[in-house]
Amino acid sequence: MKKNAAKRRQKKIVTTVIGVVTGVLAVGAIGGVLYATVLKDVFSAKETKIVVYDVNGSELEFSPEELQMQIDTPAFYQGIIIDGVNVSGKTKDEVKALFTREAKSIEDVVDVKFQVGDDLVPMDTTGLMLTSDIDEVIEKAYNYGRTSTLAGDEGLKDRYNTINALQKTPMEFASSYTIDTAAVDALTHAALDSYEKDMVEAYASGFDKEKLEFIIEESEEGCDVNIDKAIEEVKTALNNAEYQLVVPVEMTILEPTTSAEFLKGYLCKVSSTTSHTSDNDNRNTNIRLICEGNPGKFDGLDGVFLKPGESFDFNKYFGERTEEKGFKMAHGIFNGDMRDELGGGICQANTMLYQSVTKADLQVDERKNHTIPSSYVDYGTDATVTWESPNFRFTNNTEYPIAIHAVYEDRYVTVEIYGRPLPDGQTIELVGEQVRVIEPSGTEYIADSSLPIGTKEYTKSSRTGYDYNSYKVYYDKDGNEINRVEYFPSHYPMRNAEVRVGTLGSDGKVYNMDPKTGEVDAPPEVIGGESTSDTSETSAGDPSDVPPPSDTEPTEPEATPEPTSESTPESTPEPTQDTTPEETPAPNPEPDPEPNPGEGGGGEEGGGEEAPQE
Repeated sequence: MKKNAAKRRQKKIVTTVIGVVTGVLAVGAIGGVLYATVLKDVFSAKETKIVVYDVNGSELEFSPEELQMQIDTPAFYQGIIIDGVNVSGKTKDEVKALFTREAKSIEDVVDVKFQVGDDLVPMDTTGLMLTSDIDEVIEKAYNYGRTSTLAGDEGLKDRYNTINALQKTPMEFASSYTIDTAAVDALTHAALDSYEKDMVEAYASGFDKEKLEFIIEESEEGCDVNIDKAIEEVKTALNNAEYQLVVPVEMTILEPTTSAEFLKGYLCKVSSTTSHTSDNDNRNTNIRLICEGNPGKFDGLDGVFLKPGESFDFNKYFGERTEEKGFKMAHGIFNGDMRDELGGGICQANTMLYQSVTKADLQVDERKNHTIPSSYVDYGTDATVTWESPNFRFTNNTEYPIAIHAVYEDRYVTVEIYGRPLPDGQTIELVGEQVRVIEPSGTEYIADSSLPIGTKEYTKSSRTGYDYNSYKVYYDKDGNEINRVEYFPSHYPMRNAEVRVGTLGSDGKVYNMDPKTGEVDAPPEVIGGESTSDTSETSAGDPSDVPPPSDTEPTEPEATPEPTSESTPESTPEPTQDTTPEETPAPNPEPDPEPNPGEGGGGEEGGGEEAPQE
């Protein structure tokens, strides 16, 4: 029954409206007025009003159009705050301009300091690249409340409520910074590198030739700074937007293990070798130049200083021996013969160097013996030098520096090595041992058609040759032999006597000579010359009887005074194995008639080629 009543009421209303409409249409102008004043309200009054509540809770009604206009203002809503600045009522452009004027530099944002011990060290941040997201934040703040997840009138109402709530609870927006940390490594090093310091052990920087002692520099402690860890901590903090920080820096103090006091007591004279020179002023001048040098032209051996691993090259150090450098003409060996050369005799100083280097247990890289044995040292223990070869070279193969002290005085030449001592008080001697004696094979006869038959000129004497081994012999502190190491071998070639035989007959003809006997096949009547010696009948089997040429007659060295000291140039050291020629027993019981470097010669000097070695 209720449903039927509702239907009857609805039908009545519709009938009434239809009647009214019909009347309106009938009356024309009256109908238009009625629509504008009555029907419009009937159809739309309840459907176009939106009820909202203001901040005080009062009810307000707006049409959708009115509400849309109210919430779509072009300015920031009341209650919008960006980085602490209230931007309510400002346009987007005004706000962007505001924050452009107030843009912060990197120094305003980032402050990094390093705690290094008691020092607080700032990092220069000007090299960092600072990027702000303020533009994105402005856009986000402006759009706050301008959208809704709801549609239609409900969406408008939701937006109004959101905007209206800002008046009680403002919305704050904060910008942030992004920092490119690529420069952090360099900036951290710039701040901390000065705190890093290499530890310096005490060391010898040179050698005092007057005091005969090393110049020792004090040790210095070092500091190792853990810069890598500091860099990592700075980067981590900046990436986490931590811009104000103090980074503790780890440091390790590095203590030296070697003191100057230790080196002063440890480094000492290791070896010394002395020999007596001949009574030849030019030769002795050359030896003195090798020891002392010539100021303004070249340095001598005295004071040579080698760090660990450094090498000494005799020819490279002294260069070519020339008259301009002060070298004199003196006997030297050329192709196995004696002749005057610039720098003759310097091999005696070089041999002293070779022996002392050996006794100091240093590494000899190149050594060559003479072609004629030297009387100032044992056979097999000499060392020759020639420009440009043979040469003498050695290396400081120890962990400490070495220095050379070389002096010539009163016809004694001494070379000493200073450096680390040998272990346990050991000493080393260089000794030679004969392996083979090489006798001359005969006399060599050379036909000379410029000489008359019967004439013989003796141009070379014979010389016995030798092969020698040498040994580094190690002794303990009590003088007992504890080791013997095979060292450089030596070969001194033998030489046959040489005789030039005249083959020119008195009749002007040249006759044949027997090279084995030196006999000339010629009739007696054409023999017109005379022999230069009464030993012309010497057989080939006894060449040692052939007299030497007069220009190579040997000279005897004078007697050697007894030395009185062992270390200083003022009092010459006691010779060890390198005694004077008179005190050195020659391995050959019958000395060669040819003079040797110890008796006025200088070794393989002057650039001549050596005789072939066997």
